Amino acid sequence: LLFLRRGATLVLCEQSMPQGLVAGLSQQEVTFIYAAPIHYQTMVRSVNINPNICSHIRMAVSTAVSLNEQVAKEFREKFGLEVSAAYGIIEIGLPFINHSGNPEFRLSVGKILPGYEIYIEDKDVKGIGSVYLKGLGMFDAYFSPWQTRNQVLKEGWFKTGDLGRIDENGFLYLYGRLDQVINFMGMKIFAEEVKQVLESFPDVQEAFVYGEPHDSFGQIPKARIVLESTKLKIDIDGLRRFCYEILASYKVPKDFECVASLKKTLNDKVMIEQ
Repeated sequence: LLFLRRGATLVLCEQSMPQGLVAGLSQQEVTFIYAAPIHYQTMVRSVNINPNICSHIRMAVSTAVSLNEQVAKEFREKFGLEVSAAYGIIEIGLPFINHSGNPEFRLSVGKILPGYEIYIEDKDVKGIGSVYLKGLGMFDAYFSPWQTRNQVLKEGWFKTGDLGRIDENGFLYLYGRLDQVINFMGMKIFAEEVKQVLESFPDVQEAFVYGEPHDSFGQIPKARIVLESTKLKIDIDGLRRFCYEILASYKVPKDFECVASLKKTLNDKVMIEQ
């Protein structure tokens, strides 16, 4: 509705990927892409998608889940376009979109847009805490089970369930979900951080990182991974070494499980319960 109100024409890609994506971009002179990270990853890694297909694109926005830094880099190199990260929430709207164009802030979802407010609660020493938002056009109620807005909000603020930090320039950085923080011997592991590293490995299409209860350590990190469609197997030892080169040793998953797919919501977000 946001785009329709501004007079835009919407092109919906109904076919399976990447065929539907290619058809939508090639048959229409599309100027704006609003997609999830998996779509950008498909565009980057599919040899059948010509870079010229994006010749009409003026802006590409990634939403739903965090965009992998490696995918964003490969997209820039292949299509010559910067992908702008956005932070959209069904209950709130689109309070953040990074259109700064400054490479220094590529990992941020940008500054808060007019009409919205944010505050971070229970910050740790790095300034990371629980993200609360409010603004114009907030949801009215949840349908099932029925809950009014006033029953859900905390003194007018909506608790997103996301972890975030605002830097000295006012840019917001997201660190995953509150319920996905893994507690390993008292040390916090952000599942989103580990997921980003796994998905930057060439043979991995998607990853899900979770904490498994452990009698001695509290929780230990584990991962489920979906391979690229052209791959039948993966070098697990190579993947583990790759993780150790980037992550602190306690953050590296203790076990890797290859799966055909990950359960997702209708908004293309990976479900916590797999």
